[in-house]
Amino acid sequence: MLLISHIGYIAQEIAVGNQTNLQITLAEDSQALDEVVVIGYGTIKKKDLTGAVAQVKAEQYQTRQSVNVLDYLNGAVAGFNTGSGTSASGSSGMEIRGQASISANNTPLIVLDGVIYNGSINDVNPLDIETIDVLKDASSAAVYGARSAAGVVIINTKRGKGEKPTVDFSMQLGMTDFTKEIKPMGIDDFMKYRKDFQIRTNPGKQTGYYEHPDHLPSGVDLSAWQNYDAAHSSDPLETWMSRLNLRSIEQENYRNGMYYDWYDNSTRTGLRQNYDVSLSGGTARMKYYWSLGYTDNMGKVKGDAFKTIRSRINADAKVTDFLNVGVNAQFANRDEGYTQVNLSNVVQVSPLGMPYNDDGSIRWYPNDDSGIGNPFSAYDYRDYFNLNQQLFTNLYADVKLPFGFSYRVTYVNRFSWNKNYYFDPIDIPSGSVANGIGERINTSAYEWQIDNIVSWKKTFGIHDFYATFLYNAEKRQAWKDTGHSEDFSPNGLLGYHQLQSGISQTLSNTDEYSTGTAIMGRLNYTLLDRYLLTLSARRDGYSAFGQNHPYALFPSGALAWNIYKESFMKSADWLDNLKIRISYGVNGNRDIGIYEALAKLGTTKYLTDGNLISGVYSNTMANSDLKWEKTAAFNIGLDFAVCDNRLSGTLDYYDMSTTDLLLSRSLPAIIGYQSVMSNMGELLNKGFETTLNANAVNNEHFSWNSTMTFSMNRNKIKHLYGEMIDVLDENGNVIGQKEADDIDNRRFIGQALDRIWDYEFMGIYQLGEEDAALPFGKAPGDVKLYDADGNGVSTQEDKTFQGYTKPRYRLGWRNDFMVFKNFQVSFFLRADLGHHSTNALLVNTDHMGDRRNNYDIPYWTSENPTNSYTRQNTVNTPVFAIYESRSFVRLQDLSVSYDLPQALSTKLSLNRCRIYVSSRNLLTLTKWSGWDPESGNTPMPRIFTFGINLSL
Repeated sequence: MLLISHIGYIAQEIAVGNQTNLQITLAEDSQALDEVVVIGYGTIKKKDLTGAVAQVKAEQYQTRQSVNVLDYLNGAVAGFNTGSGTSASGSSGMEIRGQASISANNTPLIVLDGVIYNGSINDVNPLDIETIDVLKDASSAAVYGARSAAGVVIINTKRGKGEKPTVDFSMQLGMTDFTKEIKPMGIDDFMKYRKDFQIRTNPGKQTGYYEHPDHLPSGVDLSAWQNYDAAHSSDPLETWMSRLNLRSIEQENYRNGMYYDWYDNSTRTGLRQNYDVSLSGGTARMKYYWSLGYTDNMGKVKGDAFKTIRSRINADAKVTDFLNVGVNAQFANRDEGYTQVNLSNVVQVSPLGMPYNDDGSIRWYPNDDSGIGNPFSAYDYRDYFNLNQQLFTNLYADVKLPFGFSYRVTYVNRFSWNKNYYFDPIDIPSGSVANGIGERINTSAYEWQIDNIVSWKKTFGIHDFYATFLYNAEKRQAWKDTGHSEDFSPNGLLGYHQLQSGISQTLSNTDEYSTGTAIMGRLNYTLLDRYLLTLSARRDGYSAFGQNHPYALFPSGALAWNIYKESFMKSADWLDNLKIRISYGVNGNRDIGIYEALAKLGTTKYLTDGNLISGVYSNTMANSDLKWEKTAAFNIGLDFAVCDNRLSGTLDYYDMSTTDLLLSRSLPAIIGYQSVMSNMGELLNKGFETTLNANAVNNEHFSWNSTMTFSMNRNKIKHLYGEMIDVLDENGNVIGQKEADDIDNRRFIGQALDRIWDYEFMGIYQLGEEDAALPFGKAPGDVKLYDADGNGVSTQEDKTFQGYTKPRYRLGWRNDFMVFKNFQVSFFLRADLGHHSTNALLVNTDHMGDRRNNYDIPYWTSENPTNSYTRQNTVNTPVFAIYESRSFVRLQDLSVSYDLPQALSTKLSLNRCRIYVSSRNLLTLTKWSGWDPESGNTPMPRIFTFGINLSL
């Protein structure tokens, strides 16, 4: 076997056998020579980029078990942020370069195979993806105008390659548990918790009053202990259990040693399955790609489940030398009709309660306390059906025209259907209140888009031109019908299948309609292959905005200089790339309710002379001046590569200003409306990002590639509502004016959106500090708060700015190793640093500790004088929070894979066979004492996967 490789060409393995003369032709590796990046309505060589664009190749991440593409991007792109998913449905939510809006949507625009995609990210199969391009700066994203203020994520799916049909099969099997577990108290700790709560709330009781009769304090006689109560049971154990307020069933179960482990019975070993098959190939004139994938995930918590079937067809045909046509279509069937066990109730319910009666029926209240419901009620009895279906198609035709022109027309259809049905029978509390409750919500939506794109590419000597012109039109309609029924007679056996059996029935519906249009022009100009200019302008119209401002213009410009191509750099033979980029642009945000600019009508019913009358009234105020938010952004960047591309990277600094913020403005009650959507305020964002790539070692038997990302973002509110207030000196004299803060929503001029403004936690009052605590109405075990003015009273003036709730710094470090050609090892470390959050587990304000359980945490007592956790039923006046660091370093991904040698694969009639094992969220280093620093006090899954990829 010969391995033939050369820089700029695809490596080949050649079986020699008995051959003595070999003729080998190497194919150019276009990605290595001139990597192509998608920039929106077109592509460009990476060396000719003027904007801040990052590309991710999905193949690098296909040893991960991922439900959607966000699992690939988590930490992989500097400036792109998405949280790890805590449920079986995977990751959700994303953000590019911080929060650019206060109330409008901050989610980046998704572009799928060149067209805007408004569907769910969960409907795109990660294994269908070829590359992902993230447009971060205003210049590169401005071609999407009114929808690009939050950035753009361009997903490119796989196409047919070659002429020989290729079948790829992938199977992934996985298990999940939690990165950390915080369980409810077991029986011994629970009984102590009940005793401590009684002592806390009834401090004047006699010595040993709440102690177990078998463990009374020295000097306390059992008879005297019994006689603490004038009326008491002759059984000391019953006396003790009654003093702890145990219900009858709890007392009976305690005597019989019957304890129920609610946590263990609410969780399981989560199982994950993923199967994908694809077929690709073609002829000289036609290429095709077809895939079918099935995912079935079960989380560790019972009832946490997600199933989906996803299929895709991509076909391209060269009809003539000047005409290409094609279709990209995907269908997804997503089943989310599962009801999870109620984890909040799992924590609170008594271990001495029972989930079911002797006849097998569910106990509504396991320990006969109506304040604590059964965690299994909805899980066991709710009949729930939630099916989402989507069909997304993209039909296009490319026409080559004379003089370097081309025309592309794209027609996009998206259909979506959702059936969300449920029925709660009379067997559980939620259904018993109305003799059964059922509901059917049917939602459907249809949208279309048309893109007409004219491109022109031409070279005149030292001048290269690439112009793009777009005309876009779109329309969306949605329909929602809700049928609700209660009081089923004679019974509710048919549930939501027969809502007409309910005596009390209501029907409601909502229809939505919106349209949009846009024109765009962009020019990419290159001089001498080293001076680069990009100019673009887009004008958008959208029906959601006021009659006075239905359109807006979004311009941008960018310059770049390929310095390494200058003659004075020829002596720097160690330099492979050096480019400076500068860009400025204005992007928009239109993601608000589509009728926010209009006066909406509401209906009501009332009786007049015994007749039921329907009335119509205006419930919102119109604003004909409502317009887009606009984000103006400046970006300066540097791209470099040295030492035969062994080390390369990018550095970017950006500064953004969002004006005309879409905010709901409160109105005086006399007007008759509570609020109106308006444009006001200004928000600033700035930050720094860098990505470093190192091809550290590269030889026949071992290679090591490493990528590190770093980003930081800082935002600040510059203006809010424009209301001015007087500034007073210490004597109460007016010395000026300033813009008013929005204290109720914790928005402060000159501060970040995520700035913490609250009472400062100074620890826990301990024994001996009674006198210091008394003026505040507190005692040992309660929180000690900073008293800024020293007046002995906690007021709003004592609140201080203390930190931030979003990470101040984000880092990612990926390493890929090849060992002896066939083994690959990869690990990815991720860190979010410098942020804090409230941790409710540290604050025990529960006033029902005599009735329910809690997390097994070390709350304060005189025997456990912790300085972190409060005592039970702690004084919560004023309302306070304890903040804790949520910084972490996580081994997010680790995988080991093995490729069968090519000779063995050939004998097995395989093109390729890869076997691998991987894990996700394997290890986390943090000071956060809750469940997980990233998810807060929600369990975070840890995933172990075995997978196999076959290619025929």
